[in-house]
Amino acid sequence: MKNILFNNSITKGSLLGMTTRLTAEQESEILAGLFEQLLLFDKIVLSTDKNNLTLVFLISKLGLETVERLIRSGYILFSIKSAAIFTGTGRQREDGTIDESVIYKQPPIVGGSLNGDDIDPSINIYRALVRFGLSKKERNRLIKNIVPKYLVNDGLEISSNAAKVVTDAYVNNNLENLGLPFEKDPFDLNLEERKILFDLGHTVLDTSILAKNGYKSYNNYEHLEISKKNLENIGKAYKISENVSEILKIENTPDLKAMFYQGGLDISDIFKLRHLSSAKYFRKWINEVGENSDSSEITEAYISEVAGAKKFFETTKGKLIKNTFLYGATSGLGALIAGPIGGLVGAGAKSIVEPAVDYGLGLLEEFVLDGIIEGKNPKSYIDKLKKEIDKNAT
Repeated sequence: MKNILFNNSITKGSLLGMTTRLTAEQESEILAGLFEQLLLFDKIVLSTDKNNLTLVFLISKLGLETVERLIRSGYILFSIKSAAIFTGTGRQREDGTIDESVIYKQPPIVGGSLNGDDIDPSINIYRALVRFGLSKKERNRLIKNIVPKYLVNDGLEISSNAAKVVTDAYVNNNLENLGLPFEKDPFDLNLEERKILFDLGHTVLDTSILAKNGYKSYNNYEHLEISKKNLENIGKAYKISENVSEILKIENTPDLKAMFYQGGLDISDIFKLRHLSSAKYFRKWINEVGENSDSSEITEAYISEVAGAKKFFETTKGKLIKNTFLYGATSGLGALIAGPIGGLVGAGAKSIVEPAVDYGLGLLEEFVLDGIIEGKNPKSYIDKLKKEIDKNAT
């Protein structure tokens, strides 16, 4: 499973972008979510619309320098939402009422997609940057650097399949438990029923994109029977978020979003926190154990990892590593053992010195390749997070 999250929170996955302005609370929620996701996943794929309101939002809230650094570091990627599901909404009469008779001549939902300039990454980036009054030279430089961070989806194929899948599910009465039993021909569905089919179509569309690319998602699609096949391939990112919060609760520490809300950490801290020596291990560990675990299981897994790390340092190898660093050795375990231990043994003890050298080189390899001295357990990263919070609070 890829450690990549698909995020459609800014434009809500809309083909045309935001139709209403976000409230201050919604903006803060989006930024806090992004902060958390950047700490838990290797990459974030941000869904955007034809006018690239996602990039507009990021630059407006985080500043161009921070956004460019996130992109340049490979932390965030972009995907233009080219696929869509459409449905008829009737015709408005002069008195304001809706004439729904016209919809019965149309299929309940159809697939479609953007094309041409609307899915050209260069044009998509330009439509965002042109709002910020940048010089042509600076704008072209940014476009050149950001274009490689775009992913391409086959919108028409996915949306057409999604419309067919959800319509077939209705005809086969698989939507009965979702409030839409098969009682009439799809063309005879009224506006309210078509709205249910439309919403389900977009959910299938989302899960199809996620499953096709192996992305994870914060959305909980568990209740949708028609998406079961797709769901088998979607990492449950929302479970990972919940379980990290559970771990932080054990450590008497606010969850990642709370860290952001309370002003202890912000997006600019991401660059430092992602490069902590234990950060990559933590992301790998939580994405392996956190997708399907409940709170008790994740607690047990966390405690087991911590106990295992402590147990290692009670072994002969572990004690030797601890003692090496207590004595301030910096030239490597092999040299330490071959020198000081060999010197203590003295002449005529070749049979003892040689195994010591071999043993030391084995430890050195283990230290360099596996990073044992960093703890190689999730608590190492949590402890460093706590230190950063305390440092920012003072």
